[in-house]
Amino acid sequence: MKKLNITSKTAEEIKTLIKSKESFQIGSRLVCILPLAMGKSSRQAQELLLLSHNQICIWANRFNAYGIEGLKDKVKTGRKPRISTEQLDWLKNLVLNESPTKYDFNTEIWTAPMLVKILQQECNLKYSDDAVYILLKKKLGLTHKKGKGFYAEANQEKREEFIENLKKKSFRTQ
Repeated sequence: MKKLNITSKTAEEIKTLIKSKESFQIGSRLVCILPLAMGKSSRQAQELLLLSHNQICIWANRFNAYGIEGLKDKVKTGRKPRISTEQLDWLKNLVLNESPTKYDFNTEIWTAPMLVKILQQECNLKYSDDAVYILLKKKLGLTHKKGKGFYAEANQEKREEFIENLKKKSFRTQ
């Protein structure tokens, strides 16, 4: 039998989709406790679902105590974020669609220190480099990709000529 592969979405995108709607989360948690209702042990359910035994027990106990309401996420406590959703949208647009050269940087690749300066200037927000990377990854779903070096002030014609001469010298028959 041919092995089925999911090609339209990555595993991370599917996890994000499940987390995006409360009804999806509750459904996935019901699937977690279904084997228990069918007489399986939490250890057997763990093997089937690739979840920790502890997490399955937590969902089962919350379901027994509170029903469907127990499978909903609890209200998050803690400090409110300093950055608003509008500012997050602006930051995402900045990183994805705008060039750092527009903000007087001499590179085409955004870095955390540059974003720290921009957030300070444009939004009056103080963040560390690490906090900016966390914002990009956890709040905006962006991942870091290392780019090739590019200097805005570089002369492309001279560069190509240099590479061509280098090839001629390197591959000369001896």
